[in-house]
Amino acid sequence: MSAALELEPGSRIGRYRVIAPLGRGGMGGVFEVEADDGTRYALKAPITDGTSSGAVTKRFAREANALRMLDHPNLVAAIDAFAEAGLLFLVMEKVSGPTLAERLGAGPLAPRQALVFARQMLDGIGHAHAQGLVHRDLKPENAILVDMGGWERVKIIDFGLVKLVGDVAAAFGQGALTSTGLVFGTPAYIAPEQALGRPVDTRADLYAMGVILFHMLTGTLPFDAVDPAAVMRMHVKQPAPRLDARIAASWITPELSALVDGAMIKEPENRFPRADVMIAALDDAFASLDRVL
Repeated sequence: MSAALELEPGSRIGRYRVIAPLGRGGMGGVFEVEADDGTRYALKAPITDGTSSGAVTKRFAREANALRMLDHPNLVAAIDAFAEAGLLFLVMEKVSGPTLAERLGAGPLAPRQALVFARQMLDGIGHAHAQGLVHRDLKPENAILVDMGGWERVKIIDFGLVKLVGDVAAAFGQGALTSTGLVFGTPAYIAPEQALGRPVDTRADLYAMGVILFHMLTGTLPFDAVDPAAVMRMHVKQPAPRLDARIAASWITPELSALVDGAMIKEPENRFPRADVMIAALDDAFASLDRVL
């Protein structure tokens, strides 16, 4: 039985003092910590699992290596990584604000706002893709909305399920942790090939972005059921619903429909090939709203 390592408030780990727990990510518990200079950070402690500690440690190390390769305003930044008592710890910038999931709890977003958030996420994930990283768990819970004084910046967090591709995979040993048939990700936002346990690439993240867009614009998920396995089967077998089949809105332009539909195509080879291509379609959809809003 796996469990996140517990750190008591007031205790020290490395050069940091533990302030309070912040939550749990895909590969460990997250705590607010304070450095000796008073700066506050988020520290991720690994999940402890005696039956698979080697794999857990390798995946945790992969997340640390991945984050240290990234430098983008829409991605959480890695500050430090260190080992103590045989465990690896990751220190990240502390970002505050509601998650996109919490915002969606109040209902759908205005279409322009949804596209602004989606563009920021695509900018960030496109940067990760350029470094040879696939997030594999994009969802509203992993997007923090940071108040920038008059506007909000999206910060993508939790690279615990990151997959390395291309030359980066060879450099960091992706093959050692790859097992055909294993399914990683969140059922509500999972790409069909990911649900089937097949190899994935950056286009799986773009499928998830299509689902997130659908959720932001309609306030509903394209596929939903009590059973997570049933949701994954829907992603694999059922055609994605169109926006105008879920809601009646005058602002659903052909360009907006094409953006969401194009991201949620079942076959990866028929989806947007890269984040920048999807961004171009998003910009067209944003401009098309001037005709109807």
